[in-house]
Amino acid sequence: MTDLTHPAPASPTAAPSSIAGMPPAAGTARPTAETQVMVSSTDLDFVLNRFVDETVGVRFAQTVSADGMHLAASGGVDSARHDTFAAIASGLASLTDSSVELFGIGSMQRQIIEASNGWILLSRVSATASLGVVADRNSDLGLVGYEMTRLSRQLGEALSPDVVDRLKGTLGL
Repeated sequence: MTDLTHPAPASPTAAPSSIAGMPPAAGTARPTAETQVMVSSTDLDFVLNRFVDETVGVRFAQTVSADGMHLAASGGVDSARHDTFAAIASGLASLTDSSVELFGIGSMQRQIIEASNGWILLSRVSATASLGVVADRNSDLGLVGYEMTRLSRQLGEALSPDVVDRLKGTLGL
């Protein structure tokens, strides 16, 4: 599984060096101001590509802002679909938030949409970002959900409101 705190050794396709500076998973030591490195959309694209490559059955993954903007995505999907999926994922996450709030059952953890040939899963990464995943029909949803939870926890602080705003700015939004 993708480990943002210990990226793969340097290779022609190795992670950009700033990935090592991303915050560790919840419950581990926090980086100091001197060690924390700015996160870029390229870093996030790399992490999402690793997630797709290493999680059996996952076809595509994308991070989206709460207001429906594309932040980063794995390869394998025409980039013209990024904005559309971002708007859809954000809207679904917002509707789910409203539903769980209406019934007082906590906060959205994951939303799963079953289709005839696959699954779409949404997970909250932070107050201002979500992770959307497209998986094959025969995927082990328990495994995909577990790996999404791990990735969401690792990305949580990396996609703080300030970082999301900065990423939207660098993408010209």
